[in-house]
Amino acid sequence: MRKRMMAVIAVAALTAGAAASTAPIASAAAQTSHHGSSANRNVARVPAALLAANVRYSPGCSGTTLPIDCTISEPVVTQHETTYPFSFLPGDHVTVTAGGCVQTGGRGLTWKRYVDPASDGDLYHGLITIPGATGDLQRLVNVVGRPYVVGGRGGSLKLGYDDDGYSDNGYTAHDNGTGNQCLNSVNAFVRIVVS
Repeated sequence: MRKRMMAVIAVAALTAGAAASTAPIASAAAQTSHHGSSANRNVARVPAALLAANVRYSPGCSGTTLPIDCTISEPVVTQHETTYPFSFLPGDHVTVTAGGCVQTGGRGLTWKRYVDPASDGDLYHGLITIPGATGDLQRLVNVVGRPYVVGGRGGSLKLGYDDDGYSDNGYTAHDNGTGNQCLNSVNAFVRIVVS
């Protein structure tokens, strides 16, 4: 009986020892995986071939080391939604600022603020999607100045514009805007800082 009890205790000790010896290995693997994903966020967010495309990117957009400070000037406002070749990766900490004005077309003074326009009909708002962080095409006014952390798989930036007619939108023939809201203003821009 005593030998059997000793054998049971020995088996229990071996089992506990084996479990304890594998726990640090699993933990170390998890830490290596976590640190590896952080290091991999130091990559180009805008492919070099696309920097010369029809979109005006600031020099910071081509950075490969965090923090990345990217400004997109004159975002597309001639359609509801545009996907930009600026990528977000899981774990990115993102802040957005935006401003300026957009030509919305029509008669009279028709420029309007891009982020928080003074307008009738609840139109003319800039929109944004940060995959894994915001909802789909949220109004910029609800996103600017708030910190976000990208989850999921990340993805590409989307910017949009809310209007009932896009053919006469753009950045030509600057005026002071509806109710002088664009007096001394610049053209619309979106600035994204990733850390």
